[in-house]
Amino acid sequence: MVKHLSTRFSTKMKEGKRLFKSPLSLRIVLGIFVSLVVIEGIVLVPSVQRRKQEILSQIEEVSFGKINWILMTYPTASGPELLAQLEQLQREPMMQIILGGAVYEANGRVVGTFGEVPALPPEEARQGNQRYLETDQGSRYDVAWLASQSDGGDEYVLLLRHDADGTRMALVFYILRITGIVLLISAFITLVMMVLLSRQLITPVLILRRDLILAGDALAKLTEGIATDQPAPPFQSDQFQRRDELGEVIAAFQQMYQQICQAIRDRKQAEAELRHSNEQMQKYLQQVDRVTDAATAVDEGTFIPESLDEVAARSDELGKLAQMFQMMASHVKQREARLQQQLADLTIEIDQAKRLKQVAQITKSDYFQEVQKELQTYQADQFWGEL
Repeated sequence: MVKHLSTRFSTKMKEGKRLFKSPLSLRIVLGIFVSLVVIEGIVLVPSVQRRKQEILSQIEEVSFGKINWILMTYPTASGPELLAQLEQLQREPMMQIILGGAVYEANGRVVGTFGEVPALPPEEARQGNQRYLETDQGSRYDVAWLASQSDGGDEYVLLLRHDADGTRMALVFYILRITGIVLLISAFITLVMMVLLSRQLITPVLILRRDLILAGDALAKLTEGIATDQPAPPFQSDQFQRRDELGEVIAAFQQMYQQICQAIRDRKQAEAELRHSNEQMQKYLQQVDRVTDAATAVDEGTFIPESLDEVAARSDELGKLAQMFQMMASHVKQREARLQQQLADLTIEIDQAKRLKQVAQITKSDYFQEVQKELQTYQADQFWGEL
């Protein structure tokens, strides 16, 4: 059991290392991580602005409660009295964020100021606007209220300047907190995507790449004739029974491998048949040369019929031609023998006729006739007696 778990853990570690070494997985995962960070960054900008307004609203609410208390307590207070009440607020320990203020009449004339004078104009203050600004002293937040006397008298504009330096730090911590959460979420999603990609995409692609290398080696050996009848390599991609694009790629790869193997076998067979045809053609041409040489030998009188026995054993037109040539050569030889015999016989007859002609010419000559007559006049005894 422990060995099995150790082997499984080792396999998972190898898959993880292979995943981190895969350029495709790194690009995909990096793209996912960056996309998440960018999306969260886009969402973070309005979130920061909203958080900023929340913090400023909290500052405003603290002052709003005090201002309402002053207006309710002194409903008929004049401008200087309101200014004195605002200065009194600055001295309270809980209101140390108030750095200054001002009181304006309805026509915009200044009743009085204290501390840092707010930069918000009375016109905007009458419209209920606020202003957040950065100064040399730090962040400031100006807020305005309208105060009307209960007896229908004058109307005043109350302005307070607040220390907003804490707002900046709060926003920094808020951004850091949100950024940390975003990075953790992005890292978690990226890790999950890496695991899913490893099982669903990267591992099958790597296995398919290994199978492609094996297929290339097998096809090279098949092309060189090293392994003609060897079975297909053990492709590991066969284990993936998928119905998606990657499954179609694996099926196309296996089909392509079979088609290439069959094409190579067909080409090898065609080459063997062509080689055999060339050998047959060379042999055929050699035998044609034998027939041609035989014709020359017949002309020279050196022909040997047995030299065409191999060609005559063929069952095609060339064999028939060799057989006819042998028969013709035999007939020619026999005919020549007959002619030579006839020539010899004719020569003998000519010699005999010539000798007979010569004898006839001698016997018909006058000298031979005279000698014959003389011989007839002599008797044999006399002839031998004279001797």
